[in-house]
Amino acid sequence: MNKRSFVRYGSELLPGILSKATIAWAGTTLNESYVVNYSAHGIHIVIPPLASPFELPAENDVVKVLLPVAETWFTGNCVHVEHEGDGSICLGIHFQDAGEQNHLQTLLFNSLKAPEKTGSFVSYEWEELVGKLCASDDPNLKKIGYQHLAVLKARQQESLPG
Repeated sequence: MNKRSFVRYGSELLPGILSKATIAWAGTTLNESYVVNYSAHGIHIVIPPLASPFELPAENDVVKVLLPVAETWFTGNCVHVEHEGDGSICLGIHFQDAGEQNHLQTLLFNSLKAPEKTGSFVSYEWEELVGKLCASDDPNLKKIGYQHLAVLKARQQESLPG
């Protein structure tokens, strides 16, 4: 299980809009869940103690996930439920539909891209994200980080007087 053939993105690497998700199963809907990490094949979510429902999904139950940025419900199966010491609950959800996996992978990859406009302002948050990508242990993320770092440096050189 440690050797995955797809990239997993920690929530700290993605824009804030991808840090929350709405989840639903068997008549229960929770708006206050936080994303720990993503991949095109699944998501790891934390439900804070105060938002924890009375009934949790069981392994293999169908769970739907609404991402605010996509305004699309992704359907998956609960693969694990863990009770944490602080009262929070962690859910692992696996997405099996190939079309949804492709859509989610595109969404995640595009969320890592720099603004497309030429001459646009590059924010402090983007520079911080690029730095985190460059420092990643994942070679794919590191490669993306260094590609965007080169773009940042080129933009900085273009904006210098002289």
